[in-house]
Amino acid sequence: MEKVDSEIWKNDDGWGDWMVEFVPCKKGPNFSDKNFKDLTDRWNKKINKENFDVLMAVSLIPISTNHNYDMLWQQEFWTKDRDKFWKDWKENHEIKWNDENGSVLLFDTDNILEYKASIRGKILPFDEKMYFQEFRYCNYKEGFNESDLLAIEEIYYKEINQLGIKGSSLSALFKPLSYHSKNTYDFVWHNCFDNTENHNSTIGLLNDALKDIVTFETVSHIAKKIR
Repeated sequence: MEKVDSEIWKNDDGWGDWMVEFVPCKKGPNFSDKNFKDLTDRWNKKINKENFDVLMAVSLIPISTNHNYDMLWQQEFWTKDRDKFWKDWKENHEIKWNDENGSVLLFDTDNILEYKASIRGKILPFDEKMYFQEFRYCNYKEGFNESDLLAIEEIYYKEINQLGIKGSSLSALFKPLSYHSKNTYDFVWHNCFDNTENHNSTIGLLNDALKDIVTFETVSHIAKKIR
């Protein structure tokens, strides 16, 4: 297990030691597309002014409504910078930010989903202004582990290539880093799609590939890059 796990998270692919997190958010009474755009502009200016090392941010709106959040605020960091950011933010900025912006969007920073991330395969071009993100929260069935996942992953990508399907524009595996209701899973298989057609052509293949070794819950979002 340890040897296989290190193979998945070895970080020798040029991307370095990085992580991704998702902050659950609730819309306030003054939420609108314009007010949200203004909020993201203010947030980006503040991040730049304070020299915070946030690599990227994305807003994620769930396609279904069966969730305890209205939006996920995705952030990516080099792992070494993440704790420093949140220590500074909570001690010096969070109260004032919420007072000034909570009527538009309230961030639940006590329930952040944190993951170690490993990019899988090639990254293909896609429009970051509007695309789709899909999460498969997976638990291994009895008797299966990471070595089975790696074997299934190889078969899955080979089948996509043979069928001439584009598939996802970006794929990654996430390993939970902290306790949370969504962090009780063994791993998350994460995909980004440029359109629903590519998503629909792939979903059956991936479900069939995974169903024998894991149980999973799937959640999809409309994504938009905001940093």
